[in-house]
Amino acid sequence: MDAKFYGLEKVIKEWEEAKKDPEKFWAEKAKLITWFKRPDKIIEGHPPFEKWYVNGLLNISYNAVDRHLPEKGEKVAFYWVNERLESKAISYRDLYCEVNRAAYVLKELGVKKGDTVSLLMPSIPEALYFSLAVHRLGATLVIHYVGLSPETLSYRLNDCDSKVMVVASKGFRNGNEIRIKDFVDKLLNEYKTPVEKVLVVKRGYDDFNVNKMDIIYEEVKPRGKVEVEPVAVESNEVATIYYTSGTTGRPKGLTHTNGGYVVALNTAFKSIFNPRQNDVWWTISELGWPVWPMANIYVIPVMGLTGVLFEGFIGYKPDLFSRVVERFGVSLVWSSTTTLYTLKSLGEESVKSGDISTLRMILNTGEPLNVGAWMWLREHIPNVYIADAYWMTEHLYPVAATPFGIAEIPYKPGSAGTKFPGSEYVVVDDEGKPLPPQSKGYIVLKPCSPALAKMHKDHNGERVVKTYWSRFQGYFYTGDYGYVDKDGYLYVLGRADDVITAGERIGTMEVESVVVTHPAIAEAAAVGYKKDGGEGILVVAVPKKGVSESQELENMIKEYLRNSGYIVDKVVFVRRLPKTKSGKIMRRLLRALVRGEEIGDVSTLDDPSIIEELRKALGQ
Repeated sequence: MDAKFYGLEKVIKEWEEAKKDPEKFWAEKAKLITWFKRPDKIIEGHPPFEKWYVNGLLNISYNAVDRHLPEKGEKVAFYWVNERLESKAISYRDLYCEVNRAAYVLKELGVKKGDTVSLLMPSIPEALYFSLAVHRLGATLVIHYVGLSPETLSYRLNDCDSKVMVVASKGFRNGNEIRIKDFVDKLLNEYKTPVEKVLVVKRGYDDFNVNKMDIIYEEVKPRGKVEVEPVAVESNEVATIYYTSGTTGRPKGLTHTNGGYVVALNTAFKSIFNPRQNDVWWTISELGWPVWPMANIYVIPVMGLTGVLFEGFIGYKPDLFSRVVERFGVSLVWSSTTTLYTLKSLGEESVKSGDISTLRMILNTGEPLNVGAWMWLREHIPNVYIADAYWMTEHLYPVAATPFGIAEIPYKPGSAGTKFPGSEYVVVDDEGKPLPPQSKGYIVLKPCSPALAKMHKDHNGERVVKTYWSRFQGYFYTGDYGYVDKDGYLYVLGRADDVITAGERIGTMEVESVVVTHPAIAEAAAVGYKKDGGEGILVVAVPKKGVSESQELENMIKEYLRNSGYIVDKVVFVRRLPKTKSGKIMRRLLRALVRGEEIGDVSTLDDPSIIEELRKALGQ
């Protein structure tokens, strides 16, 4: 590869500069936001106990709204649109007024700096208003998935100690009504929680019960103009708590800060997208996945761009994706891997029904985009850059990515990208020794990023050290398995716990990336199971629409894999794979079912009914 020709040399140079002098690198990035008081120090201490932008004072809501009013008051901050293509435009001045009204009501309810406020809402404008209102008061935001079990949500409410909960009366997804308020009533009736007040956004509906702790937002919302002074908070105070997706076990509460986290996110997207001021950015995500707040709270409005809030399921109609892009002139899309697979499964109508000529880049996040999906996208939307980024809730700054915002570099299908300035990955063996290129091992980090999370209620850092820093001395352990190629590109082959020992160590994604290139297969997951003399490989595959499962198809898939060097014992066909609400395949659940083990916590499973479907398919 000619590094100079592709711009890879420029990326590597910036990466080396950031590694050599991280304080200088992150001091420059601090200029991306407005500070009430500049930090006294950029970095203090060492991971995982370090602090960033020490004694710097700021307010996220001010950065997202107030500072744009003089020049961008009439600019559209967000478009809201649903599955029926009903839409609404919100200017930055509208956003300012609505955030202040929401903050006024929360303040009247007693919310103050340091409190936690929980949200349970679909992707609607009020979710944005209340998120920024929470930050305006210096409080901590906790966004939960719509669709969690009552038991799981009660655990999270108790863990984060939310006394105020903001909910929508209902939401709509895939043509179905989701009765959020009814769910909350059931939860609070059956479980003990710290919740004292439930602020309900009616959305024009009255078909729900009003209980003694309920307050209807539309009835108490100020009619005229109100202004709530943004509270100055120190950079290291907690801005938000995310709960892990549950793909690897019981969800953990992870905290990110007001200052460093926002700086890191804006740095990341400047490097990936290099957004222009006339860009329209659509993040296709459910509210409860960190991606939604990352984009819609901490980057799009902070940069003064225009965003799209989409309520619903992109697969509801085959032409929905391209119609939304056409209507709003979308230029940037941030999507989960699952959404891109959905577009592929819907066929070319999904990207060709409307005029998508404004679309410049799609960023994939969640899992490595398999070769088959990448080839399909290149064939059907050849003028759109496909970008990738590999990060985790614990480290919400790219571990590896394609920083097209810095320079154009080659995209390698199946890879997470290359070294990202401000981050550093290493692949090590069982003893923690760095491995040469092309050698498979454990992916670890030497993090020096303001977006490295702390664990909630872990005041002395004991839990974070035990969970992430004890496996390999001096490294943060991602829990993933992979390798680096000769050009420095990182390939994630799956969770280390999912690695299959079948003659050699095989990552689940190695097998899956081959299966999905077969013309009959839409999606697949691979798991290992015990058999005489070691482990066997079982593939759970979703046939494409119109393809019937059969013994002949199973034999074809086995032969197809054998030609790529993988001996698969069995192929099981299913209608869908078990996924979290953020779109990640729950391989842990598949592995437990195949091995006859306890399935453990499945609180973030998108649809629990799939467990019985899988058991039936596996002949249990």
